[in-house]
Amino acid sequence: MTARPAAWCIAVAASCCCAFPALGGPWLPPPGDYRSEFQGGYYSADDFYGEGGGRLPLAFGGVEEHRSLLNYNEFGWKKSASLILGIPIESVTRRSAGGEVNRTDTGVGNLELGMRIKMAGGPSAAALQITWYPPAGYNRKYLLTSSQIASADAGECAGLTGTDSINCVRQMAPPRLGPGEQEVSAAIHWGTAIKKFNGFLQASQGYRYRGQLAGQALFTADLGFWVGHSVMVAGRYRGAIDVGRGNTRADDVEEHLAGPLLLYRLDDGMDVFYSSLHTAMARNALHADRFYVGVAFYKTELDRLQGYLGGTKQPK
Repeated sequence: MTARPAAWCIAVAASCCCAFPALGGPWLPPPGDYRSEFQGGYYSADDFYGEGGGRLPLAFGGVEEHRSLLNYNEFGWKKSASLILGIPIESVTRRSAGGEVNRTDTGVGNLELGMRIKMAGGPSAAALQITWYPPAGYNRKYLLTSSQIASADAGECAGLTGTDSINCVRQMAPPRLGPGEQEVSAAIHWGTAIKKFNGFLQASQGYRYRGQLAGQALFTADLGFWVGHSVMVAGRYRGAIDVGRGNTRADDVEEHLAGPLLLYRLDDGMDVFYSSLHTAMARNALHADRFYVGVAFYKTELDRLQGYLGGTKQPK
Protein backbone atom coordinates (compact mmCIF):
# COMPACT_ATOMS: atom_id res chain seq x y z
CA MET A 1 0.00 0.00 0.00
CA THR A 2 1.53 3.34 -1.03
CA ALA A 3 1.74 6.44 1.15
CA ARG A 4 -0.96 8.26 -0.82
CA PRO A 5 -3.72 5.65 -0.33
CA ALA A 6 -2.66 5.35 3.31
CA ALA A 7 -3.22 9.08 3.75
CA TRP A 8 -6.73 8.73 2.36
CA CYS A 9 -7.40 6.06 4.99
CA ILE A 10 -6.91 8.75 7.61
CA ALA A 11 -8.93 11.40 5.81
CA VAL A 12 -12.21 10.00 4.54
CA ALA A 13 -14.48 6.97 4.52
CA ALA A 14 -17.63 5.41 3.13
CA SER A 15 -20.69 4.67 5.24
CA CYS A 16 -24.02 2.92 5.20
CA CYS A 17 -26.54 4.36 2.76
CA CYS A 18 -29.59 3.77 4.87
CA ALA A 19 -28.69 4.12 8.51
CA PHE A 20 -32.10 5.36 9.60
CA PRO A 21 -35.08 4.02 7.64
CA ALA A 22 -37.63 6.53 8.96
CA LEU A 23 -41.23 6.16 7.83
CA GLY A 24 -41.77 9.05 5.42
CA GLY A 25 -43.22 9.20 1.91
CA PRO A 26 -45.04 11.32 -0.68
CA TRP A 27 -48.02 12.30 1.49
CA LEU A 28 -47.45 15.41 3.60
CA PRO A 29 -49.03 16.12 6.99
CA PRO A 30 -51.38 19.16 6.79
CA PRO A 31 -50.44 22.34 8.65
CA GLY A 32 -50.54 21.73 12.40
CA ASP A 33 -50.26 17.94 12.03
CA TYR A 34 -47.11 15.98 12.86
CA ARG A 35 -45.46 12.59 13.28
CA SER A 36 -42.73 11.99 15.85
CA GLU A 37 -40.85 8.67 15.94
CA PHE A 38 -38.45 7.22 18.48
CA GLN A 39 -36.60 4.32 16.90
CA GLY A 40 -33.89 2.04 18.27
CA GLY A 41 -31.63 0.05 15.96
CA TYR A 42 -28.92 -2.64 16.21
CA TYR A 43 -26.63 -4.69 14.01
CA SER A 44 -23.47 -6.73 14.37
CA ALA A 45 -21.30 -7.35 11.29
CA ASP A 46 -18.30 -9.63 10.87
CA ASP A 47 -17.85 -9.44 7.11
CA PHE A 48 -18.08 -6.94 4.25
CA TYR A 49 -18.39 -6.68 0.49
CA GLY A 50 -15.16 -5.86 -1.35
CA GLU A 51 -14.71 -3.87 -4.54
CA GLY A 52 -15.83 -6.80 -6.69
CA GLY A 53 -18.98 -7.44 -4.61
CA GLY A 54 -17.72 -10.63 -2.96
CA ARG A 55 -18.13 -11.17 0.78
CA LEU A 56 -14.94 -11.16 2.86
CA PRO A 57 -14.31 -11.41 6.62
CA LEU A 58 -13.37 -8.21 8.38
CA ALA A 59 -9.64 -7.64 8.48
CA PHE A 60 -8.19 -8.70 11.85
CA GLY A 61 -11.42 -10.63 12.53
CA GLY A 62 -13.89 -9.71 15.21
CA VAL A 63 -17.04 -7.64 14.74
CA GLU A 64 -18.38 -4.15 14.26
CA GLU A 65 -21.48 -3.44 16.35
CA HIS A 66 -23.82 -0.50 15.88
CA ARG A 67 -26.52 0.68 18.29
CA SER A 68 -28.66 3.71 17.53
CA LEU A 69 -31.56 5.79 18.80
CA LEU A 70 -33.27 8.10 16.35
CA ASN A 71 -35.79 10.83 17.06
CA TYR A 72 -37.38 11.61 13.66
CA ASN A 73 -40.00 14.34 13.33
CA GLU A 74 -42.07 15.67 10.43
CA PHE A 75 -44.23 18.74 10.97
CA GLY A 76 -46.95 20.10 8.71
CA TRP A 77 -45.87 23.68 8.00
CA LYS A 78 -47.88 24.91 5.04
CA LYS A 79 -50.45 23.27 2.76
CA SER A 80 -47.67 22.49 0.30
CA ALA A 81 -44.67 21.93 2.60
CA SER A 82 -43.55 20.06 5.71
CA LEU A 83 -40.35 20.26 7.79
CA ILE A 84 -38.17 17.33 8.88
CA LEU A 85 -35.82 17.05 11.86
CA GLY A 86 -33.89 13.87 12.68
CA ILE A 87 -31.52 13.55 15.66
CA PRO A 88 -29.54 10.27 15.79
CA ILE A 89 -27.59 9.07 18.82
CA GLU A 90 -25.02 6.46 17.79
CA SER A 91 -22.84 3.96 19.63
CA VAL A 92 -20.34 2.03 17.49
CA THR A 93 -17.94 -0.68 18.65
CA ARG A 94 -15.04 -2.15 16.66
CA ARG A 95 -13.53 -5.20 18.31
CA SER A 96 -10.91 -7.24 16.49
CA ALA A 97 -10.18 -10.90 17.24
CA GLY A 98 -6.60 -10.29 18.41
CA GLY A 99 -7.22 -7.11 20.38
CA GLU A 100 -5.64 -4.72 17.85
CA VAL A 101 -8.81 -2.64 18.08
CA ASN A 102 -11.23 -2.62 21.01
CA ARG A 103 -13.05 0.68 21.23
CA THR A 104 -16.56 2.10 21.48
CA ASP A 105 -17.50 5.65 20.47
CA THR A 106 -20.87 7.17 21.40
CA GLY A 107 -22.44 10.49 20.47
CA VAL A 108 -24.66 12.32 17.99
CA GLY A 109 -24.19 11.33 14.33
CA ASN A 110 -25.24 13.28 11.24
CA LEU A 111 -28.36 15.37 11.85
CA GLU A 112 -31.21 15.31 9.32
CA LEU A 113 -32.70 18.70 8.39
CA GLY A 114 -35.14 18.67 5.51
CA MET A 115 -38.20 19.95 3.73
CA ARG A 116 -40.81 18.06 1.75
CA ILE A 117 -42.68 20.03 -0.95
CA LYS A 118 -46.00 18.75 -2.30
CA MET A 119 -46.18 18.24 -6.05
CA ALA A 120 -49.53 16.39 -6.08
CA GLY A 121 -51.98 15.27 -3.39
CA GLY A 122 -54.90 12.90 -2.93
CA PRO A 123 -55.01 9.09 -3.24
CA SER A 124 -52.00 9.38 -5.59
CA ALA A 125 -49.36 11.84 -4.43
CA ALA A 126 -45.89 13.14 -5.24
CA ALA A 127 -43.42 15.28 -3.33
CA LEU A 128 -39.92 16.70 -3.61
CA GLN A 129 -37.70 16.23 -0.56
CA ILE A 130 -34.49 18.18 0.04
CA THR A 131 -32.36 17.13 3.02
CA TRP A 132 -29.11 18.31 4.60
CA TYR A 133 -27.09 15.92 6.80
CA PRO A 134 -24.51 17.94 8.79
CA PRO A 135 -22.03 16.11 11.08
CA ALA A 136 -22.77 16.85 14.74
CA GLY A 137 -19.28 17.22 16.19
CA TYR A 138 -18.02 13.61 16.19
CA ASN A 139 -14.54 12.67 15.04
CA ARG A 140 -14.64 12.89 11.24
CA LYS A 141 -11.33 11.14 10.44
CA TYR A 142 -9.82 7.70 10.78
CA LEU A 143 -7.48 7.75 13.79
CA LEU A 144 -4.59 5.70 12.43
CA THR A 145 -0.91 6.41 13.02
CA SER A 146 1.81 5.78 10.45
CA SER A 147 3.11 2.88 12.56
CA GLN A 148 -0.35 1.26 12.67
CA ILE A 149 -0.68 1.53 8.89
CA ALA A 150 2.81 0.05 8.43
CA SER A 151 1.93 -2.80 10.79
CA ALA A 152 -1.27 -3.54 8.87
CA ASP A 153 0.59 -3.47 5.54
CA ALA A 154 3.15 -5.94 6.84
CA GLY A 155 0.59 -8.26 8.41
CA GLU A 156 -3.12 -8.75 7.69
CA CYS A 157 -3.13 -6.50 4.61
CA ALA A 158 0.11 -7.78 3.06
CA GLY A 159 -0.18 -8.46 -0.67
CA LEU A 160 -3.37 -6.46 -1.12
CA THR A 161 -3.47 -3.51 -3.50
CA GLY A 162 -5.81 -0.65 -4.40
CA THR A 163 -9.30 -0.66 -2.93
CA ASP A 164 -8.90 -3.97 -1.09
CA SER A 165 -5.80 -2.63 0.69
CA ILE A 166 -7.56 0.58 1.73
CA ASN A 167 -10.60 -1.32 3.03
CA CYS A 168 -8.32 -3.66 4.99
CA VAL A 169 -6.44 -0.85 6.75
CA ARG A 170 -9.63 1.10 7.49
CA GLN A 171 -11.04 -1.89 9.35
CA MET A 172 -8.21 -1.52 11.85
CA ALA A 173 -9.31 2.04 12.74
CA PRO A 174 -11.41 2.94 15.79
CA PRO A 175 -15.11 3.37 14.93
CA ARG A 176 -16.73 6.60 13.80
CA LEU A 177 -20.32 7.81 14.18
CA GLY A 178 -20.93 8.84 10.56
CA PRO A 179 -19.37 9.46 7.16
CA GLY A 180 -17.68 12.68 8.29
CA GLU A 181 -19.00 14.72 5.36
CA GLN A 182 -21.61 17.41 4.77
CA GLU A 183 -24.21 15.54 2.73
CA VAL A 184 -27.15 16.95 0.76
CA SER A 185 -29.84 14.92 -1.02
CA ALA A 186 -32.79 15.63 -3.28
CA ALA A 187 -35.44 13.02 -4.10
CA ILE A 188 -38.84 12.73 -5.77
CA HIS A 189 -41.34 10.60 -3.81
CA TRP A 190 -44.38 9.05 -5.47
CA GLY A 191 -47.18 6.95 -4.00
CA THR A 192 -50.68 5.63 -4.60
CA ALA A 193 -53.40 3.99 -2.52
CA ILE A 194 -54.37 0.41 -3.39
CA LYS A 195 -57.95 0.58 -2.17
CA LYS A 196 -58.97 -2.85 -3.44
CA PHE A 197 -56.38 -4.54 -1.21
CA ASN A 198 -56.43 -2.04 1.66
CA GLY A 199 -52.84 -0.95 1.06
CA PHE A 200 -50.47 1.49 -0.58
CA LEU A 201 -47.39 1.60 -2.79
CA GLN A 202 -44.71 4.28 -2.61
CA ALA A 203 -41.28 4.75 -4.19
CA SER A 204 -38.61 7.41 -4.58
CA GLN A 205 -35.57 8.25 -6.66
CA GLY A 206 -32.94 10.86 -5.87
CA TYR A 207 -29.31 11.89 -5.61
CA ARG A 208 -27.05 12.45 -2.62
CA TYR A 209 -23.98 14.69 -2.71
CA ARG A 210 -21.37 13.32 -0.25
CA GLY A 211 -18.44 15.73 -0.30
CA GLN A 212 -15.17 13.82 -0.78
CA LEU A 213 -17.07 10.54 -1.09
CA ALA A 214 -18.66 9.37 -4.33
CA GLY A 215 -22.15 10.75 -4.97
CA GLN A 216 -24.99 8.25 -4.97
CA ALA A 217 -28.23 7.63 -6.82
CA LEU A 218 -30.86 6.77 -4.21
CA PHE A 219 -33.84 4.44 -4.59
CA THR A 220 -36.60 3.32 -2.20
CA ALA A 221 -39.77 1.25 -2.54
CA ASP A 222 -42.45 0.31 0.02
CA LEU A 223 -45.52 -1.88 -0.33
CA GLY A 224 -47.85 -2.03 2.68
CA PHE A 225 -51.20 -3.64 3.50
CA TRP A 226 -53.55 -3.34 6.45
CA VAL A 227 -54.53 -6.70 7.93
CA GLY A 228 -57.66 -5.94 9.90
CA HIS A 229 -58.12 -2.64 11.69
CA SER A 230 -54.84 -2.29 13.58
CA VAL A 231 -52.04 -4.28 11.90
CA MET A 232 -49.97 -3.24 8.88
CA VAL A 233 -47.47 -5.52 7.15
CA ALA A 234 -45.05 -4.05 4.62
CA GLY A 235 -41.97 -4.83 2.59
CA ARG A 236 -39.25 -2.25 2.03
CA TYR A 237 -36.26 -1.71 -0.26
CA ARG A 238 -33.46 0.85 0.18
CA GLY A 239 -30.72 1.23 -2.40
CA ALA A 240 -27.75 3.48 -3.17
CA ILE A 241 -25.51 3.26 -6.26
CA ASP A 242 -22.33 5.30 -6.64
CA VAL A 243 -22.55 7.56 -9.69
CA GLY A 244 -19.34 9.53 -9.24
CA ARG A 245 -15.85 9.03 -7.88
CA GLY A 246 -14.54 9.64 -4.39
CA ASN A 247 -10.97 10.34 -3.41
CA THR A 248 -10.31 6.59 -3.62
CA ARG A 249 -12.23 3.72 -5.18
CA ALA A 250 -12.98 2.52 -1.64
CA ASP A 251 -15.22 5.60 -1.31
CA ASP A 252 -17.44 4.38 -4.18
CA VAL A 253 -20.19 2.62 -2.22
CA GLU A 254 -23.15 0.61 -3.48
CA GLU A 255 -25.74 -1.01 -1.20
CA HIS A 256 -29.07 -2.75 -1.68
CA LEU A 257 -31.12 -3.51 1.45
CA ALA A 258 -34.54 -5.12 1.84
CA GLY A 259 -36.72 -6.31 4.68
CA PRO A 260 -40.15 -6.48 6.35
CA LEU A 261 -42.03 -4.08 8.61
CA LEU A 262 -44.80 -4.86 11.09
CA LEU A 263 -46.80 -1.95 12.55
CA TYR A 264 -49.48 -2.09 15.23
CA ARG A 265 -51.84 0.87 15.64
CA LEU A 266 -52.63 1.30 19.33
CA ASP A 267 -55.09 4.17 18.83
CA ASP A 268 -55.66 7.23 16.65
CA GLY A 269 -52.45 8.88 17.88
CA MET A 270 -49.86 6.15 18.53
CA ASP A 271 -48.15 3.32 16.59
CA VAL A 272 -45.53 0.76 17.59
CA PHE A 273 -43.47 -0.98 14.92
CA TYR A 274 -40.73 -3.51 14.22
CA SER A 275 -38.65 -3.67 11.05
CA SER A 276 -35.44 -5.07 9.66
CA LEU A 277 -33.21 -4.40 6.67
CA HIS A 278 -30.79 -6.99 5.28
CA THR A 279 -27.93 -6.50 2.84
CA ALA A 280 -28.80 -8.24 -0.43
CA MET A 281 -25.73 -7.04 -2.35
CA ALA A 282 -23.13 -4.30 -1.98
CA ARG A 283 -19.65 -3.00 -2.79
CA ASN A 284 -17.23 -1.47 -0.28
CA ALA A 285 -19.76 -1.84 2.53
CA LEU A 286 -20.51 -4.03 5.51
CA HIS A 287 -22.82 -7.02 5.26
CA ALA A 288 -25.33 -6.50 8.06
CA ASP A 289 -28.74 -7.58 9.29
CA ARG A 290 -30.23 -4.42 10.81
CA PHE A 291 -33.10 -4.58 13.31
CA TYR A 292 -35.30 -1.70 14.48
CA VAL A 293 -38.09 -1.20 17.00
CA GLY A 294 -39.93 2.04 17.52
CA VAL A 295 -42.92 4.02 18.69
CA ALA A 296 -44.58 6.90 16.84
CA PHE A 297 -46.87 9.65 18.08
CA TYR A 298 -48.90 11.55 15.51
CA LYS A 299 -51.75 13.86 14.69
CA THR A 300 -52.93 13.69 11.09
CA GLU A 301 -55.87 14.22 8.77
CA LEU A 302 -54.43 11.74 6.23
CA ASP A 303 -56.38 8.53 5.73
CA ARG A 304 -55.08 5.02 6.45
CA LEU A 305 -54.09 4.30 2.82
CA GLN A 306 -51.89 7.40 2.52
CA GLY A 307 -48.62 5.78 3.51
CA TYR A 308 -46.98 5.45 6.91
CA LEU A 309 -48.07 8.97 7.89
CA GLY A 310 -51.74 8.08 7.43
CA GLY A 311 -54.11 7.93 10.40
CA THR A 312 -57.22 5.93 11.23
CA LYS A 313 -59.61 7.73 8.87
CA GLN A 314 -61.13 5.55 6.15
CA PRO A 315 -60.42 6.58 2.54
CA LYS A 316 -63.22 8.25 0.62
